[in-house]
Amino acid sequence: MVTHWYAESTARRSRQLLADAAVVLALLVCLWVGVTVHHLTADLAGPGRTLESAGAALADTMDDAGAAAGKVPLAGQELAAPFSGAGQASRAIEAAGVRQQHVVARMAALFGLLSGAVPALLVLSLWLPRRVRFAREAGLAGRLRAAHGGLDILALRALARQPLGDLERLGPAVVDGWRAGDPQAIEALAALELRCLGLAAPPTRPR
Repeated sequence: MVTHWYAESTARRSRQLLADAAVVLALLVCLWVGVTVHHLTADLAGPGRTLESAGAALADTMDDAGAAAGKVPLAGQELAAPFSGAGQASRAIEAAGVRQQHVVARMAALFGLLSGAVPALLVLSLWLPRRVRFAREAGLAGRLRAAHGGLDILALRALARQPLGDLERLGPAVVDGWRAGDPQAIEALAALELRCLGLAAPPTRPR
């Protein structure tokens, strides 16, 4: 199956290439914005990492101190109790730092998607359907151009949808010629339809 992703006419093909390049550039910008926002938001997890590190270090210190105090004869348990309590509080600080990092990580992922993926999807929704529609229509028109009787279908489509001004420039006799099956009139109408899609005119049939 022949698919025309780009027009055959130089002017329209150049416009399509420029539009495609602009879309690629826009998608790269969306990616850069999304990654940048993600990194900037993720940097907010710094205090959480500090809390986790400080809480873990303090908890280890308190645990060691409690273990040492617990070895004191007779009063070991009483001496170790404050250190055990301080160690538990320090573990709570460590856990709070971990939770803060998890929250920031989720926020970074969400903000990165909103700032990068959403604009990218908007760009694709505006560009992709038009490109796919052109490829399908141009591919079908290209197959009709080469098929037996295809020019008659293209001529009929030109009569149905081409602007009246373009049809008028072909001359009023072109309709009568199309009704009579005049190859020249059919080719002129088919060429008008193909030109609208940026495709080359059909080969001239022998008279």
